[in-house]
Amino acid sequence: MLAEPAVDLLVTNPDGIYLDGTVGGGGHSLLIAKKLSKRGTLIGCDRDADAIAQSRKVLPETAVLIQCRFSEIKEATREFTQRGVWGVLLDLGVSSFQLDTAERGFSHRFSGPLDLRMDPSRGETAADLLKDIDLSDLTRIIFAYGEDSQARRIAKAILETRARHPIETTDDLAQIIDRSVPATRAKSLARVFQALRIAVNHELEELEQGLVDCWDMLIPGGRLVVISYHSLEDRIVKTFMRSKAEPPQPPAYLPMAPTEPPEGKLPFRKPLLPSETEIDENPRARSAKLRVVEKILS
Repeated sequence: MLAEPAVDLLVTNPDGIYLDGTVGGGGHSLLIAKKLSKRGTLIGCDRDADAIAQSRKVLPETAVLIQCRFSEIKEATREFTQRGVWGVLLDLGVSSFQLDTAERGFSHRFSGPLDLRMDPSRGETAADLLKDIDLSDLTRIIFAYGEDSQARRIAKAILETRARHPIETTDDLAQIIDRSVPATRAKSLARVFQALRIAVNHELEELEQGLVDCWDMLIPGGRLVVISYHSLEDRIVKTFMRSKAEPPQPPAYLPMAPTEPPEGKLPFRKPLLPSETEIDENPRARSAKLRVVEKILS
């Protein structure tokens, strides 16, 4: 989604070191690799081992592939990025592979275990989360991360069902949502699955730390390119990028108050959006937003 404009904006030096922090199936990384010279370096990271294995099949042998979370990316890639990187790409959200693999439990469209972990080897599953959570915390998760106005009603229905039997599959959860909010069933299904996925994977905290660390890795002139898919992600990305290009200034009434120079610049203020053609070809692209910030200070 937005692959070609993202890579065109990212790669400004074919001899540089570039990091794809969400390598997924290798689609974006392959486009990056095609723009690099023999002296260029491509590093692909993902917290999902299946994504690393899949991307290895399509990427050049010279590509460096590392399994890690956003919050681990700086340390995990240190061996290859000591001189800094020319660009970092983060394509947020869930990959088509993850959504379409029933065993991962990312989608209500398929029957499977209620897992939702991006790294199935670490942390609790969504089913584990629902075993002991109280009404207040579950309501908060659904409202804050799913932005569903009927969060309390859905959370209450989940806990009432849990008192009778465990909630262990995607079908179990989908049926509860069907019964509790039939009028908004379709939207609430997507919102609740999104909320639990964000909570289980600590996605927003990982993103916040990842942006900081990826920015630190950039050399002057390097670019951070991020594609987001919902307002929670996009708000974090927009706030971070603007803080680099437009640092907060001291109040005007302070005499001779020093001003903070910007560390970066925005090639464009508003996000780039997918074309109608791309949306027609892939409806999941409809919510995508692409933002870029370029580093100007070391």
